[in-house]
Amino acid sequence: MKRRFALGAACLVLGAGNARAVPYQDVLLAAVPEYNGRMTEGVALYGSLDMGINYQTVGGRSLWQTQSGGEWTSKFGLFGRENLGGGWRAEFNLESGFLANSGAQQDAQSTYNRQSWVGLSSDSYGRLRFGKQIGTALPLFIDVFGTVGTNSVYTWLGAAAVQTSRGVGYNSDLGPGATQLPARIDNAITYRTPIVAGTTSLMLMIAPSNVAGRAPAASAQGALLQWYNGTTYLAASYNQTWGTDGASTVRNDLYGLGVVHDTGRLVLSASFNQYAPKLAGDGIARVYTVGTIVPFGVHAIRASVVYRDTSGVRDAAGQPAKDSALGVMLGYDYLLSKRTGLYARAGFIRNYGISTVLLNGNPLPTEPGSTVPRTGMTPVTMSLGMYHNF
Repeated sequence: MKRRFALGAACLVLGAGNARAVPYQDVLLAAVPEYNGRMTEGVALYGSLDMGINYQTVGGRSLWQTQSGGEWTSKFGLFGRENLGGGWRAEFNLESGFLANSGAQQDAQSTYNRQSWVGLSSDSYGRLRFGKQIGTALPLFIDVFGTVGTNSVYTWLGAAAVQTSRGVGYNSDLGPGATQLPARIDNAITYRTPIVAGTTSLMLMIAPSNVAGRAPAASAQGALLQWYNGTTYLAASYNQTWGTDGASTVRNDLYGLGVVHDTGRLVLSASFNQYAPKLAGDGIARVYTVGTIVPFGVHAIRASVVYRDTSGVRDAAGQPAKDSALGVMLGYDYLLSKRTGLYARAGFIRNYGISTVLLNGNPLPTEPGSTVPRTGMTPVTMSLGMYHNF
């Protein structure tokens, strides 16, 4: 998952002339050519190598392992930009995630699993892109841990990676057809308006399913409204995506509100998301998030709290059931340079009622003689690592 193009990126996306303070995370954007503001034309190779030692425990079982992507997803990419004249630019991005501890692809089914798009952009007319790209949900930087795929309770609890007897599904505790919008959308077509009053833009997305005869024709569609004044970023999103209950498709309505305030000396973040599958008998999930980053010199302390609650959820016997979870993640960063750093992470998710959300890919223990996950589990993860961006 693309790491922290936070308020500095919002400044570049919504107009560099807005900046009244230097956002803390600007230094971490220096290696990202789309957002660092230095590349006017050409092709740039970029990426990250992130490796660490990870300890996990849940239900009396523990694991020590090397783990890639504890702070930044290990990846390499190509970003290109060509000036076409008249204020128009052609742009493309190819980005591939990999596991630094083994060299394997992050996704065995896709070489460029993180970005694969081409498009046109203009300050006067907006931006149009085609291909796999980040969609119109709340931006990843709403999470102070960058929605990384390992040490982030926002990633696991916010997206509701629920373990069931059939495997892991997103929002699957809400009922048949419940699902989640991926951070990166296949077959996406997005349009972002020009910046209005130097602060505001609207991004629209539709992603065809590319399946003949399927109704509806789209697999996802949505909108993201953004406002940024140099220190404060506000966002509101509405998306629809479709799951299946085995017989037909089920529409899921996803709502999000987010705010990030970054003075350069303090970062504060909060968000609210609601997930509502439109099938009679399904439940609804609401996710509340707060987070902070406190930088001082080459150091930074991070913390986030995520709470997920549901209504209308039923247990295996069809009876109404409590289904909620609380997640906490703490972190410390030490910058060796603008591109290299050390980090420590520690966090947990406490499941209540019938909730079975897992953390950092560590499966929950199951009931004896079955694949049904045990309820009431509290997975814990701790990591020490380093990264280098290039």
